[in-house]
Amino acid sequence: MPRAAQPFTPDQDLEARRNWAGPVIAGVLTSDLVAFCQSGVSIVLAATASDGLPVAGKGLSAIISTEGRVRIYLRECINTPLLAALEAGSGIAATFTEPRTHRSIQMKAKATRKRAVEPADLPEVARQVRHFGDELVDLSYTHRLVEHYCMYADEELVVIEYLPSDAFVQTPGPGAGSQLGS
Repeated sequence: MPRAAQPFTPDQDLEARRNWAGPVIAGVLTSDLVAFCQSGVSIVLAATASDGLPVAGKGLSAIISTEGRVRIYLRECINTPLLAALEAGSGIAATFTEPRTHRSIQMKAKATRKRAVEPADLPEVARQVRHFGDELVDLSYTHRLVEHYCMYADEELVVIEYLPSDAFVQTPGPGAGSQLGS
């Protein structure tokens, strides 16, 4: 199974943030983090249901605006409990992970809005899903598994949008859970 020559560590993101001299959007996002989250990575979503129990969901792709608004594209049919929790007012935690290196970033927000998919965004959604699938195949996952894991139809997509309030490094290792930014 192909692996990163040097596994990613939390210290790399923490050091990059300490040394960052460029603009920061929404108080937490550098251009490096924006590029990472839009590169075609795994997106795992979490919220709290009305009974207080956690619910999880799976995003397909993310597009982040110049103002820092995070738009996550997901299949409505497999994310019904998550969407219900968000519509009931739950906050969200979205974790973006690169499979090859396990580099992981988590962004949180107190509220989200459900939006319609803009047709102009569909090529970017497809690009990110394709990149993620290609990486899984490179890591020796079967084509059949990847096809099922990454499948979607444009008409079943919805978007959740939020402005992140916090970002954390979640890459496994010492320093995981450390806050990035404000």
